[in-house]
Amino acid sequence: MLANNKNNPLVSVIIPTYNSENFIEPAIKSVLVQSYQNFEIIIIDDSSTDNTIQILTKLSKEDNRINYYKIPHSGRPSIPRNFGIKKATGELTAFLDSDDLWIKEKLKNQIDIIKKQPELIFIYSMSITFGEVNLLSPKYELLPLPFRAAKSKKDLLKIGNTITLSSTLIKTSTLKEIDGFDEDPELQVEDYDLWIRLSEKGEFKFIPRIFVYYRIHGSQFSEDWETRKRRLEYLKMKRNLELPDYKFYRNKSFILLLFRNIIHFKIFLFYKIIGFVKNI
Repeated sequence: MLANNKNNPLVSVIIPTYNSENFIEPAIKSVLVQSYQNFEIIIIDDSSTDNTIQILTKLSKEDNRINYYKIPHSGRPSIPRNFGIKKATGELTAFLDSDDLWIKEKLKNQIDIIKKQPELIFIYSMSITFGEVNLLSPKYELLPLPFRAAKSKKDLLKIGNTITLSSTLIKTSTLKEIDGFDEDPELQVEDYDLWIRLSEKGEFKFIPRIFVYYRIHGSQFSEDWETRKRRLEYLKMKRNLELPDYKFYRNKSFILLLFRNIIHFKIFLFYKIIGFVKNI
């Protein structure tokens, strides 16, 4: 039932997509199998040229909670995400990238916390990379490491962006109040910018659980470390912020990379042993 009420708030799940024929169906199905079932799925296709639309057509006929829209190609994820925010009717909004996956209990666990702490603007959890990645890859990552999770605006400015977009659950009214993502084409760290602006509206919370599998694959857009650094410098200038200088040590030596990745893997393994990691 697509309705909002105190005990069963509707969640608008926003999924932007572009040429995602290889991954979009598993992503959507990871939402459909959620133990919490009061949601709508809003998919915004950025004018795919592959079979993505055919897959969306098929799935939307199978479940009327799935709605998809095709927009002119923008090449920037902030635009389809903002389109989805405007369409959202849920009290809460969750984002899922078209190649990521949720564990079955993701929404339920987060909804339970929101019910107990309704003052929270948003909550987020951890993600682990999978797919075309291994222990020797610079893209292998458990994000965030639990001792480096941002829990305030001050943390976000000091530590940096520790938040995986697909792990979040956000009050829709606040998202709309701040006009969603900044569509400035020069920004391109629009998720980090969003967390900073949301943190100015109220409290947020980190959940030390792995709810998201973040897929690494060859067709992803790839950027070098210097490009990332320039984009962070642009955010710093645009918002007049004091942000940390990113060193990207993992890219400077194989020994540093291996040391870093072993730490991430050991924490992941510990979480798995104590039951904080669930299968997809």
